[in-house]
Amino acid sequence: MATWNSVVRWSEVDAAGIIYHAHVFDWFSETRIAWLHEHLLDYYTVLRQVNVELLVKDAHAKFFHALQLGDVVAVTARLTEISATRCAFSYLIDAPGRPGTLAVIGSTDHAFVVGGRAKRLDRYAPELLTQFRQAANSDLG
Repeated sequence: MATWNSVVRWSEVDAAGIIYHAHVFDWFSETRIAWLHEHLLDYYTVLRQVNVELLVKDAHAKFFHALQLGDVVAVTARLTEISATRCAFSYLIDAPGRPGTLAVIGSTDHAFVVGGRAKRLDRYAPELLTQFRQAANSDLG
């Protein structure tokens, strides 16, 4: 599990001062990058060094509370699924000033890709698949 913290910025809100929904997907990405780094699978120094990319296949968000300009947000990511060909993450965005209340939940599904083509990590980079599985176990435990 990894957490990324930010503040809702002017560039992320609409005319009413409420976050424009698409920006939460940027937050998911930032938090996923933090998760990879924390689990020694850094996107830039580990995965990309062996040409592995995480291609987003699907992304979802469900909104429960409006986030406004200046709100402090904490986005938490957890690896929820891992296989030789894909992985999935779930995300929680805490509602500001309301402990235990969620503003947004979401998920992303990814394919492992090398050179623009889907690859099986168990064949291409088995040590990475082992690291992902160990990280998934630490998220669940």
